[in-house]
Amino acid sequence: MSTESVAIVGAGAVGTALAHALSAAGIAVTAVASRQPAHAEELARATPGARAVSVPEAGHSAPIVILTVSDSAIEDACAALDAPDGTLVAHVSGSRDVSALEAARANGAEVGGMHPLAAVARGGAGAAARGPSPFDGAVFAVEGDEAVTARLSALASALGGHPFSIAAADKPLYHLGASMLAAFATGLSQLSWEQLRRASASDAVASRGVAHLLRTVADNIGRAAQPAEALTGPAARGDPGGVARQAAAARSLSPEAYALYRAHARHNIAIAQSAGAIAPDVAERLLGALREDETTGRGEDET
Repeated sequence: MSTESVAIVGAGAVGTALAHALSAAGIAVTAVASRQPAHAEELARATPGARAVSVPEAGHSAPIVILTVSDSAIEDACAALDAPDGTLVAHVSGSRDVSALEAARANGAEVGGMHPLAAVARGGAGAAARGPSPFDGAVFAVEGDEAVTARLSALASALGGHPFSIAAADKPLYHLGASMLAAFATGLSQLSWEQLRRASASDAVASRGVAHLLRTVADNIGRAAQPAEALTGPAARGDPGGVARQAAAARSLSPEAYALYRAHARHNIAIAQSAGAIAPDVAERLLGALREDETTGRGEDET
């Protein structure tokens, strides 16, 4: 486990969760900085051994300085650091590469990136301290030279994560895939929750139902060689009637829900075929059921 202490710049959702996860892993968080001093003070009070400092001070408060600011604020935060030679300055952005840290590199710091593939929800410092770490079991995309990668990988491993080395050119598509999964899964969860509520489930029961369903999907994916092998539903079963019934139900909800269903159904049919779950002729019958429903929908709109 890495024994290097850490300073954190940024006291938002990720910075708060990271401070508590590092502390729980036995890694000292010596300092917390934020553009809003009150936020830094709140997080420092909730993190054993940490003190609230200015952004320039954070640069020389620990051998590793992690920027957990928004992607658009990385350059400004980096330029404000007073980091001595040899300090490792890293950001946690999934879409930005280490070129965003050029100001620190120009001043003699080592630079890198360490992006946790985890959905970190907003919440106060107290909530983050009480809840489970979102980084335990997460994959970390680590960017930097060999020495930097080794230091950041040790940090990720200490958090219970699984680090891998990523090239700068691969980050935009890597982050797009991660963001689509996290954001779109949440949006689809809201749609599912609304239908549970419509079916008379309480708010709490609907939330538990959606969360449990997502956990079982995640568990199935974790046991499969690739997510396509864990696909369920009418596309995976090769059931055109099921596709037709679901399409009609989605059409009754809203144009947006119907468009979502059609897009996801087509994608599921394609990946089910590529995974060998259904034959090409079955895939064509499934697509035919979608096309037939679209024609029906247009006809109904005209009446």
